[in-house]
Amino acid sequence: MASANTDAVEKIFHLARRADHRTLRLHLHDDVTWHPANEGAWKACTTAEEVVRTLLWRANANRLRPGEMIDLGDRVFVQLRGRRLERLGAKGFLPRLFQVVVLREGKVVSIRDYAKREDALAAAGIKT
Repeated sequence: MASANTDAVEKIFHLARRADHRTLRLHLHDDVTWHPANEGAWKACTTAEEVVRTLLWRANANRLRPGEMIDLGDRVFVQLRGRRLERLGAKGFLPRLFQVVVLREGKVVSIRDYAKREDALAAAGIKT
């Protein structure tokens, strides 16, 4: 069952795939951040404009989209789908990438990538 938070996450990926820069920006807080799965893999995004550019690039180059999502109150656990996920820090025989997206007032305030499901679930507050 969809929630307002999972709908918000789905919306940002949809807007990124459509390359709707202006509308996408409206769904992000000014102080939004995005951190990679592996520190140093790429420079963390520290402004809304950097996050928008990264979302647009990932949606286009990697066809990134949300798969499984779990609403956890102010955050959403997301298993990403797409191509070439290993370039983004995914690990394993079938590379998988996970995110924890934190929302405030319906807008994204932070995104963090994780190579392992267990790490993402722990960061989201779920004990496995």
